[in-house]
Amino acid sequence: MVNTKNLLLKISTAVFVLFIATFIGCNNSPTGPIDNSEPTTNNAALEKITLEDSAIASFEPNYNEEGMMDLMNPLGLRETTSEIFPVKVGRKITSVTRTFTVTQLTDTTAEGSLVLVFTGNLLIGATKDTSIKSIDTVIAKPFVTTVERNIKFVKVANTIYPRMNWRISASSVSKGGTNSVNIFIKSVIAYFPSGDSISITDPLNYYFSHGLGRMKHMPSISTNQDVTLKVEVYSVYKTDDFVSLTYGAGFGMMKYRAKKKFVLVSDDGFGNKVYSLTYRAHPAIGHSHTVIDAMPAQVITDDAATVESSAWGFPYIVK
Repeated sequence: MVNTKNLLLKISTAVFVLFIATFIGCNNSPTGPIDNSEPTTNNAALEKITLEDSAIASFEPNYNEEGMMDLMNPLGLRETTSEIFPVKVGRKITSVTRTFTVTQLTDTTAEGSLVLVFTGNLLIGATKDTSIKSIDTVIAKPFVTTVERNIKFVKVANTIYPRMNWRISASSVSKGGTNSVNIFIKSVIAYFPSGDSISITDPLNYYFSHGLGRMKHMPSISTNQDVTLKVEVYSVYKTDDFVSLTYGAGFGMMKYRAKKKFVLVSDDGFGNKVYSLTYRAHPAIGHSHTVIDAMPAQVITDDAATVESSAWGFPYIVK
């Protein structure tokens, strides 16, 4: 008669020995199978890290304002030869081309550049009756803009998986637009509830730390707190420009995306204008992004005027 207790003991012992042998063999192996979805080079790994970073990726859902124009007249796009009285203005992106380049500076540091080329339409919901501001005309203006951002990387490990070896140490403010010489952002100052402020004049060389290094840390705001922005714009046009802020969107947080228009507070008469607004952080925690965009007034009031734009953006954390 078979002793069941002894048989179970022998089976348990054999399984345990097999487990230990497998564990030791895996740890002693100098190489291991690499997941096909994992990048196999440093350059590919750094690109994947960049495109998946919440602080950097949150720029796009704020630049693409699709969905913010849903209340417009559903009868379709129209043209008008009369003056436009804009009620609602938003960018609808139809395609994005992403180009990433990287330079490895040392064995443990690298720098990258992410260039985004946006193709889309500026949608202008307009009215002929300014007394009721009911949208009866929608105009679509095609545009192409280019937005650039720089990223710094640091090596933190030396495994067979390149993506595990590197981390983003810092990323710059983004800068872009249609590269018009007629209108462009010169500086941005942000005032936070903590009493801190940031002043940006050279966006591609203004870096926020991603938790490593000694650069200035990314702005952190409590939910429902107010932030005041002042933007200096150079514009050859005499009329007030259309300067706007889109903010609040992040991964899974599209419903918090909002748009506000800056108010002109000073104009020196030589093209240098200062605009200001205060916005409130949304009630959901996580990474979000500001997108500040400056356009001449005629872009949204004259259907024949082409799109000119200057856009800067920086990430922030809602805690």
